[in-house]
Amino acid sequence: MANRRDALRAAGLAATAAWTGLSTASSQAPQRIGIAFGSGGSHGLAHVGAIRAFEKLGVRPAVIAGCSAGAIAGGLWAAGCNAGEIEQFARDDSWRQDDRWRWPRFGLGHLRRLQAMLDEQTKRARIEALPIPFAAVATDLVTGRAEVLRRGPLAPAIAASASVPVMYEPVVLDGRLLVDGALTAPLPIDAARLIGAQVVIAIDVAYRPYEDTVTGITGVAFQMFHIMVNQLITEQVRRADHAIRLDVHALMKNGADPQALLDAGERAVHAAWPTLAPLFGA
Repeated sequence: MANRRDALRAAGLAATAAWTGLSTASSQAPQRIGIAFGSGGSHGLAHVGAIRAFEKLGVRPAVIAGCSAGAIAGGLWAAGCNAGEIEQFARDDSWRQDDRWRWPRFGLGHLRRLQAMLDEQTKRARIEALPIPFAAVATDLVTGRAEVLRRGPLAPAIAASASVPVMYEPVVLDGRLLVDGALTAPLPIDAARLIGAQVVIAIDVAYRPYEDTVTGITGVAFQMFHIMVNQLITEQVRRADHAIRLDVHALMKNGADPQALLDAGERAVHAAWPTLAPLFGA
């Protein structure tokens, strides 16, 4: 009888232990995955391809941070646009139309048309009301500090993040003159963590100094900019949990179809998926 009681007690303890372990495992909250979309100008079409890949894989990040071109793609995704809608927006370059009757003050052009298009696409969304928490990184032209924009109207925040100095006028927000976030945080990993990401996947599509030949004064100026940006990326990418880095400038030469950039971004995510899948519980 005693042996039977001992056996039943042992079985009960084993069942309790098994249930406790299951309960503990199932009660653990999944980690919040953030995606940081980096700067890259026209290379930003690769971001749209990456978004297309994530959608086909059936996963969405918990938070999104973006810088410059990455702020445009990431901000639209956070606002609820799908990859097809973002691609259509990205291929429409009507926002580049010149304002021939404007006397430049701080920049040769402006981004008012881009802001208007973003407002139309997102129905004048505010950052704090987006379906996915989002932050855009810009640079304060006066203080030189990175500014993480995570509240207020979405369109001017994105435009500020993409306002390349000299090329475009700064965007004025709350009395601050804001320009391209690539000057301070071209790969916005810290911004993603600031808005709640516990694990950050960085997507880097920046121009590399070695990707093109330097010709003329303008070429030297752009090369200086790319060198500085890539030095920042080298330092910032170390803080990512996983980085997808693409060299795509060659795809733009000789009149290459922008589709090549989209496909490159999509392929890069699919290639990284065996590593990324466990992060999403897939």
